[in-house]
Amino acid sequence: MSEAYNVLIVGGGPAGLTAAEAAASKGARVVVLERQNEIGYPIHTSGGSWISDMKALSVPEHLYHPIHNVVFVSPDREVSFHYDTALACVVDIRGLYQYLATRAIAAGAEIRVRHTVDQVLSEGERIVGVTYKNHVSARSSLYADVVIDASGFSRHVGVRTEMGSAFHRYGFGAEYDLYAPAYPQDTVYLIMGSIYAPQGYAWAFPRGNGRVRLGVGVIHPDSDEDARPYLNNVWNMPQLKEKLKGASPIEYHTGLFPAERPVERFSRSGLLLAGDAGSHGSTLVGEGIRFAMYSGQMAGAVAGDAIKAGDNSAEFLSRFDRQWRARFGRDMEISYLVNKHIAAFSDEQWNGALDMLKRLTPAQVAQALHCDYSAGLFMGMIARNPRLLRSGGKRFLELLLERIQRPATANA
Repeated sequence: MSEAYNVLIVGGGPAGLTAAEAAASKGARVVVLERQNEIGYPIHTSGGSWISDMKALSVPEHLYHPIHNVVFVSPDREVSFHYDTALACVVDIRGLYQYLATRAIAAGAEIRVRHTVDQVLSEGERIVGVTYKNHVSARSSLYADVVIDASGFSRHVGVRTEMGSAFHRYGFGAEYDLYAPAYPQDTVYLIMGSIYAPQGYAWAFPRGNGRVRLGVGVIHPDSDEDARPYLNNVWNMPQLKEKLKGASPIEYHTGLFPAERPVERFSRSGLLLAGDAGSHGSTLVGEGIRFAMYSGQMAGAVAGDAIKAGDNSAEFLSRFDRQWRARFGRDMEISYLVNKHIAAFSDEQWNGALDMLKRLTPAQVAQALHCDYSAGLFMGMIARNPRLLRSGGKRFLELLLERIQRPATANA
């Protein structure tokens, strides 16, 4: 048995669901295939994000928890920043994904859970659909004018169609979702150092109602350490021990996040890659949700336009590459360069980094974490830390400034 749609989306995460809504809103007949039993499960991300982006993406306030304090911890330093008006937030992952699913359905998209893609169908150079196994293990084929791979880190379609190989450099994270009645619900901790997260970082992200996500992420192959055993070290660190008194896990999550540059191209005839499938997240701190949603919206809109135009050629669909790189390419490249630079920091280097950090304003810290890079931001950092120009950091800052000033291109 086979079926045909205008747009087929593989993956029911934030990229796939926003793509479905965008394409369906343009009149396309859209179907989403999700391999799990439900949307939003299992959870693979800590949910850190930004209130301005949640508002821009029309996410209701009850689906994210505001943060007023950000605390950075290294082996021998601790630096805190307070925000009277909350800028950062922690997202209700399951709630957000299911909300995005309702938006996609309301726009006219169809969602099928427990549908696993196993083969990609092509005609010459054009991708024309997939074969899949449904919830009762029956196999079938589904054809579409445009296929969007939004399957996340696994890139089910991309790796089968010569759209980049499997990710080599990636972050592996392990996390407890705790009920922690003593934890301050307005404060995030970001923790660095070999005791807690070698070649990575650890976190404590409150999400309201006494719940806290406590996690560790380690970058491979930069390190061959397993993140999971380090969770207990973080739980018992002096800064958190009392705050986690009486806490107990309710959930346990693991996840993978690409820590590489975006793939070389996101489109070919009949196919688009969106979200983590195209490595569209920020490698700075492994942040993906908002970027996946923006990527999905852009991919879905281009797919919808392709259906209206009756043109699913590589040339038409490549406008998604150009649009994404024009908006995000420069900042994602800088995030990657910074991540590569700091991932190998020793404990002493992290102490020095926090000495620098404490001289910055809260606004500068937020701008950097938000990946809103500018020459003004970096010059402001130098003004507050002139020693950067007399150390090994000078050459790296020059590299970042050069990249900021370079125009965005389709192959940036």
